[in-house]
Amino acid sequence: MASPRTFYRRAATPALADRRCVSARPGRAGGGVGKSFLLLALAREVAAFDGVWANAPTLFGGVLAGHGVAVYVTAEDDSIEVHNRLNALGPIPDRLYVLPLPDVGGAVPLFAPDPATRGPSTTPAWLALERQLTTLAGLRLIILDPLQPLCALDLNVPENAQFICSRLAALAASTCASVIVSHHFAKREASTPEQAREAIRGTGGLVDDVRSGYALWNPKEDQAKAICKALGDPFERGRVVMGGVVKANGRANLRVTTFLRDSRGLLVDRSDALIRARQTGVDLLPDLKAAIARAAAEGKPYTKTGGNGVYERRHELPEAFHAIGKHRLAEWVGTLLEREELVMAMVDVSKLVKWLDVPDGPMARGEAAFVTGHLKRASVGQPDQA
Repeated sequence: MASPRTFYRRAATPALADRRCVSARPGRAGGGVGKSFLLLALAREVAAFDGVWANAPTLFGGVLAGHGVAVYVTAEDDSIEVHNRLNALGPIPDRLYVLPLPDVGGAVPLFAPDPATRGPSTTPAWLALERQLTTLAGLRLIILDPLQPLCALDLNVPENAQFICSRLAALAASTCASVIVSHHFAKREASTPEQAREAIRGTGGLVDDVRSGYALWNPKEDQAKAICKALGDPFERGRVVMGGVVKANGRANLRVTTFLRDSRGLLVDRSDALIRARQTGVDLLPDLKAAIARAAAEGKPYTKTGGNGVYERRHELPEAFHAIGKHRLAEWVGTLLEREELVMAMVDVSKLVKWLDVPDGPMARGEAAFVTGHLKRASVGQPDQA
């Protein structure tokens, strides 16, 4: 392994570390599910986080609990791919280090059989990496992604798994950082955390001998379609991914997290949005009606669609509506219009625009009083705002 200066600076690394020394934890998923990009995003957040806990980001179903230097060793992605992904996430923090092994001659085994005893052993590459990591001040996270190319041992043998996990735990203790190792499923069919745990490739010791394990899996197509429909997002194969803790020593958040892949290819936690979206109209329609009526009374009315549409300005609505999909919000507005609890009114200053209001509101009565500068200029006189 090269000296610390040859780590790719301004590239990424993930950290789940809090302010305690913690032992190794694995992340498991089927190939192509998005675990590497998600770990890279986590690494970036750890390295970029300023320590203001009120603004701590949520990742892997939990709130980030620490920050500092992160080191991400990737055996599969080269520097071009790493930088493309990082540039999609935003500015690259100085505390982030990435070692893309394809750019330095390819993956080198960190664990291999001892030439004399044939028992499990570490390699010179592991010793060099371990030595360099202990010199990094403020190190909080180490990620090895994935395990298979970095290991020349048979992972179906319990003794080998136990040896690897013991070395990872020792590394966590000596650096006071969290150590995350990603691994693959032997099969991709899983619909519960229990099934995901059973699908992990290799001996069960890979899960049993670490402090915690987190798995990512693709739900069945009908479940994925239902999730996309509830969120008002179009369905695409592989877009929906489920995740959850499959093993934990001690207290852990055992809730299954729902991720949706965004336009960058990053898995984004949409669990809370899904819970809100699945609330019935009986729960949320009165709040939506009240918010639209209040906006009209304050001179900041909504239209059904367009620049001043309910979806486009949803962040002015109560928080429960912020993550509701475009089609669902439009459907709810349509329901209120059908019930005649809302009307679309035209006013003298914008006769081609139909503003939403309650039947006895100022817009409906022709007594509009707009707040100057609040509404989108393009809406006035544009029929597509109706």
